Amino acid sequence: MLRNYLKIAGRSLWRNKGFSAINIFGLAIGIAACFFIFQYVYFESTYDRFNTNAANIYRVPISYAGSLANTPATAANHPAAGPAMKADFPEVLDFVRVVSNALFMNSYTLSYKDAKGREKIHSEANMFLVDASFINIFSYPLLSGDRKSCLTEPHSIVLSASTAKKYFGDTDPLGKILDMNGSMSMKVTGVFEDVPDNSHIKFDMLVSMSSIKHNYGYDDWGWPEFYTYVVLAPGTDVKKLEAKFPAFTDKYLGKLMKELNFRSSFHLQPISDIHLNSNYSREAEVNGSEIEIYFLGVIGVFILFIAWINYINLSTAKSMERAKEVGMRKVVGAGKSQLITQFLFESFIVNLLALAAAYVIIVSCTPYFNDFIGKDITTGFFSNGLGNEPFFWLSVLLIFLVGALFVGAYPAFVMSSSIPVRVLKGLKTYSGGRISIRQILVSFQFILSITLIASTVVVFQQFNFMRNGNLGYQKDQVVIVKAPVVKGDVIDNEYQIFKSEIQKLTSVNDATATSDIPGHKIHLQNNFRRANQDKQNSHATYLLEIDENFIPTYQIKLVAGQNFLSTDKSKMDSASITKVLINEEMVNTLGFKSPEEAVGQIIFYMAGDDVQLKVAGVMKNFHQRSLKEKIDPILCYYPDFSNWKYLSVNLKANNTSKSLAEVEKLYQKTFPGSPFDYFFLDEYFNRQYQADGRLGNVFGLFSILAIIVASLGLLGLSSFVIKLRTKEIGVRKVLGASVVGLLVLISKDFVKMVCVASLISIPVIYYLSNAWLENYAFHITPGLSVFIIPPVLLLALTIITICIQSLKTAFTNPVKSLRSE
Repeated sequence: MLRNYLKIAGRSLWRNKGFSAINIFGLAIGIAACFFIFQYVYFESTYDRFNTNAANIYRVPISYAGSLANTPATAANHPAAGPAMKADFPEVLDFVRVVSNALFMNSYTLSYKDAKGREKIHSEANMFLVDASFINIFSYPLLSGDRKSCLTEPHSIVLSASTAKKYFGDTDPLGKILDMNGSMSMKVTGVFEDVPDNSHIKFDMLVSMSSIKHNYGYDDWGWPEFYTYVVLAPGTDVKKLEAKFPAFTDKYLGKLMKELNFRSSFHLQPISDIHLNSNYSREAEVNGSEIEIYFLGVIGVFILFIAWINYINLSTAKSMERAKEVGMRKVVGAGKSQLITQFLFESFIVNLLALAAAYVIIVSCTPYFNDFIGKDITTGFFSNGLGNEPFFWLSVLLIFLVGALFVGAYPAFVMSSSIPVRVLKGLKTYSGGRISIRQILVSFQFILSITLIASTVVVFQQFNFMRNGNLGYQKDQVVIVKAPVVKGDVIDNEYQIFKSEIQKLTSVNDATATSDIPGHKIHLQNNFRRANQDKQNSHATYLLEIDENFIPTYQIKLVAGQNFLSTDKSKMDSASITKVLINEEMVNTLGFKSPEEAVGQIIFYMAGDDVQLKVAGVMKNFHQRSLKEKIDPILCYYPDFSNWKYLSVNLKANNTSKSLAEVEKLYQKTFPGSPFDYFFLDEYFNRQYQADGRLGNVFGLFSILAIIVASLGLLGLSSFVIKLRTKEIGVRKVLGASVVGLLVLISKDFVKMVCVASLISIPVIYYLSNAWLENYAFHITPGLSVFIIPPVLLLALTIITICIQSLKTAFTNPVKSLRSE
């Protein structure tokens, strides 16, 4: 019997090669798209879970209340917090502090000179100082070196495999000496595998925390710049431990909190929640979004449903061609159960072939998909990825069974329920009710397709808004040159010489030196208050060190007051009154009624003794960070010492490569021995939107795939309807109906379905778009285009698909159409 079923199934599939190919290909695309989406969702959802002890590792962020209520909660903590928590709480088994080396050095280079005197020197960025416990707490594989001791000694450095190869090639790096900034020798004590993409913190080098001099204060209760992680004892009740934190902060920070009238609250954040559920300030990397991952998961389910619906529509559309076969088999004694088994067996074969085709698509397209999203999400698929999860294989089995049994059941029962006498007489065997079911299914496809198109439109509009919105300054044609390596005492005069020489170039508009640049959260932060207020009314504000050329270089508008002069340098101490610039947000934060009122006012800066500052001018608000974030209160001052991190050069829009060559030549002349490390500000700023761009690409790709699969469903249903109405079309042509009239007749029901689906989709689109846009401090308001473009696009696609299918029948000789039934 099985052999007979297989033989009939093979003949049926081969006889209808085009139909079978469309059916199999549609299912294969749906399954492959679903796989890629859920592989991506799994990858994003399993950040940091490669750590063996991930369930017990927590980060300790801080939030504020009272006078610092407007200060954003921060992912970092005080350097003394980790040691104190281990000492005070038996639940805390260990801790590790992680801090960027950029906090201590404006710029840094590493160099290595081999036995032949050949030197390799590179400017580095992803370097962190960590406690010796880092290697033991986290599970980054160590390729060489001793996990217990590689980060204990001062000036020890552990490199990633790619960094080690960059400096040492294929030779053993252990014990080699790297020179940092020409003034500090670092001994290589270990090499680790490159940090995986699904780590919330990326680094290329780790330096022992003991390398920091104690006068930096890395073990006190100031300076909340250190990421602090603790390892809790298994079974610890996190809520009960957090309940002890108020008394803990009172013990160490009580005096300061009382003096400044604020409350500092510590929290425990599971390391596995950081990537998708964390939006603290000072995050180590741009995090993902749980709601976006949820939306992508829904899209995956939608595409699979669309593919299954297509299978039903395409199968039932073809059922008329097999009606006589079914009738004849019933006449010769075939039972209904045998016919159902036959059609379910064919469904099994089709789904098996679709699964095999999906596998080929997945294997072939995986490298391109990884490049498309900018992440390698398939490495370790079977070892520690999705393929290592039992639920994945259960899901594959479930998808196959649903596709083969439940989805195949409807066409099987439809075709096996036909009445032999009616079939053999050539009478219709399908009622209006069954057509309505198919119409409902296609309408559901339309709703999903419209929603997906609208979601893609919203994502791309928001992404375009963020990339091209008015930031309050010029970021195009601005080149950022990293500050030179400090070797001994570099006097400010060298910066001034470089800047003045740069400004003489005909290809340069202006140049400025700063401590931070747009697109990067400002590191310096302190509390400020008005002169007539006490310390309990202090407000946290970000400090930006600039020179007198900052305003013209970035073309920032002054709404009140005036810019710095070259004589306005200050040490920010209590010996003199420092002139400062503030932005409009700080005007509001300090409670001034207008920018004009703020100009000339005295404000206090807390640095041991109060430092008096005079507001020289008010800058129009500008976006220091991405449009996801609120505007920060910012205060700018002109330091009297060269602590610059970046040199910004505003180039004229002509011959950029020549201009860069001139800038590099001057740089090397002024700062010999320092690598010329530069980047364009617009590219750097837009790096903040990589996750959003990736989301837009993914939405767009899978929306297109969903529409393609849905179009196959349209093809199936239109084919079914046209076959039912072949005789009617012939009669109408004999009576004088035009081709256009016939096309309108055939397509009007589909147009109605699109219109109904559009009306149903409007509230869904409105809710989903607003829910997603709430993640952004600055966002678009969904306009009419979001609600008009998707239905119009789908309507056009529907009409084109139906016309292609209908024209052949409409142009057929009516005599032939009347003979066909």
